[in-house]
Amino acid sequence: MVRIPLSLAFTLPAPIADYLHWWIAGLIVVGGLLFFGLNDLMRLRFSRVWAISDVSFAESIRRRVLWVTPLAILGVMAVAVLQHPVDQQESIRQTIKFCLFASGTLVTITAIILACTNLPREIENRVIFTIVTKPTTRLEIVLGKVLGFIRVSGLIVVIMGVFTFVFLEWQNWKLSGQVAERLQNEIDPGTRRALQGYHDAGLLSTKSLEQPADFQIYNHLWKGDWPQPITGGQGYSYMVPFEPDRQQAALLDAAAEDPPRAQVLVINTLRLDRHTPSKEDLNDINSRRLPMERQLFGPASPGQEIQAKPIPQLAIELLDARRLPLVPQAQINGGKYTDALQPNADGSSSIATPLKPEDVRPLLDAQKFYVSTLPQTPSVEYMVSATPTVLLVIDSQQKQHVISASGPPRFISHAGKYGEQIVGSPKGDGSAADFRFDHVSIPADSKSIEMRFRAGIQRGGDYDPSQPWSLVRMIVYNRDTKQTSPPIDFHPETNRDIPVPVPAEYVAGGNFDVFVQGMDSGQWIGMSSTSVQLISAEHSFVLNLFKSLLLLWLFSVLVVVVAIFASTFLSWPIAIVLTLVILLGHWGVEQLGDALNPGVGRSVATDLGFGRDAAQSTVISTSVDSLAKMLTAVSTVLPDLSKFPVMDDITRGVSIPPRNVLESLAVLLYYGLPMLVLSFIILKNKEVAP
Repeated sequence: MVRIPLSLAFTLPAPIADYLHWWIAGLIVVGGLLFFGLNDLMRLRFSRVWAISDVSFAESIRRRVLWVTPLAILGVMAVAVLQHPVDQQESIRQTIKFCLFASGTLVTITAIILACTNLPREIENRVIFTIVTKPTTRLEIVLGKVLGFIRVSGLIVVIMGVFTFVFLEWQNWKLSGQVAERLQNEIDPGTRRALQGYHDAGLLSTKSLEQPADFQIYNHLWKGDWPQPITGGQGYSYMVPFEPDRQQAALLDAAAEDPPRAQVLVINTLRLDRHTPSKEDLNDINSRRLPMERQLFGPASPGQEIQAKPIPQLAIELLDARRLPLVPQAQINGGKYTDALQPNADGSSSIATPLKPEDVRPLLDAQKFYVSTLPQTPSVEYMVSATPTVLLVIDSQQKQHVISASGPPRFISHAGKYGEQIVGSPKGDGSAADFRFDHVSIPADSKSIEMRFRAGIQRGGDYDPSQPWSLVRMIVYNRDTKQTSPPIDFHPETNRDIPVPVPAEYVAGGNFDVFVQGMDSGQWIGMSSTSVQLISAEHSFVLNLFKSLLLLWLFSVLVVVVAIFASTFLSWPIAIVLTLVILLGHWGVEQLGDALNPGVGRSVATDLGFGRDAAQSTVISTSVDSLAKMLTAVSTVLPDLSKFPVMDDITRGVSIPPRNVLESLAVLLYYGLPMLVLSFIILKNKEVAP
């Protein structure tokens, strides 16, 4: 869905603001056809459209575009032979990726070249004169051209699809023999379990996977009773979602525009369980905090050890919906010791963090944002409640307005190479990842269900190298029956799917939590929300391949429509460039990520050496920020190519859900159809014949 800035959404009724892209598309289509093309629409005949498409199709074939397909096939076979996969399953998945990538590249390039060069070449050679002087309408010309080129794309997709199926079946036969041979000699339990799964299900197996409804990282193993403890200084944090309504956004806007009289504060309410810090805690405090030697240590009595005064520090960060920083990180009270805690009647304490006006402004354009809180003090256990964070707005009349969170807190840890990390501990008292499943359909006659585990493992200096493999523990807690499964230990490998059987009684009802802990010291396990999935059904690989190729063909339809649109008013070289910009614009802005966040202008000005000159720094930072806003705004009206996930699911052995096809069709409706109408309007008003 197109992301509409919050400030714009507030000026429109909710039914329009929520589906603005559909309204715009509808106005273009209906308005364009009624006001510019009603006569053409009434004279529309499919026979003439098909005849024009036949000419475009035959001409494309005469240009020998299909001769490129053997080169693509040879390229795929060469790359498949030269790959160095981890195992046989990875080998066949890489081969699927090579085949689909070659097919997509071939279809896209062919569609762009054919569609961008056809109309300009016919106008230049005056071939189109023989068409427009006949009873053929401009609408039929546009539709015929589009239909002809998508028929060419469809033919290429069919050829590459047949090759992909045959080549993968041959690879499957060859690699399955290697799996059976390795099973006879493999002694590593993790590898053997994975190979046995490949042997039983087949390398081209396609499964339906139930995704977790929620994924969190807890400092300690926890089953849902508040409050949740977090030990300070270990990289664990919690973030709370906010989705301001119109009235609340108006309060934030007033605080950003009138900072002397209005203010926004982040209020964290926590229970603080202070304890005597260990020697490691003291070293950590001394090395990480700002100079505060006189505040750290209290007077030592004879025979007593010197104890540090706990410092209940918090680091506050504002994140957007993608969990990227909105503003630079701000630490409470400048990171210094503070006793500005407000005690509450229930024994908790409240800590207020004021936000600057420049911190508040980015929140106005965010439909949803998070306030992330990172406890800092190692000698304090921070007890987090179900509603730990609110925003307090003090208006110009000193009235206080509370903006509550839109959901419960989400607990996270520091990110590593493979995702959010949990720390291994042989005692089982380390951190734990919680994968929450809601309303999962479990077959009634199942005695055992299978989980799929995939994560990345990193090891430090404390890891025992004599251990031949890593040890991970899984515990399943059924929220309906309150049953907890016995620990299920297994040996994973980095970025390899490991099947983990779980007795069906612990997942009965479909509402359960899966906890994962590392059991080795000096080991970090990086996980994401898809690291644990439940295998719910088996499907045909042929059907899955068909759905993937269908998504590819739908994408080629979008490419053809955009290319025809660009070619109606530009020469073919510039039309090709514009087509690429339209198709890749949204993706390109997404890749820039937090580089376009507010405040990037100041960073650029400082990096360029204009930090000392206030006037030059202001010009540079303002210009860069304006450019970043313009790019972000433009990207919202460009097609989102992530709605055509050709390779995402099939290369993981996952059945492509029908929702993906529907989302692709939706993009064609609210982007492709309006562009088709605009192409007709431009061509209708363009002088192409005497």
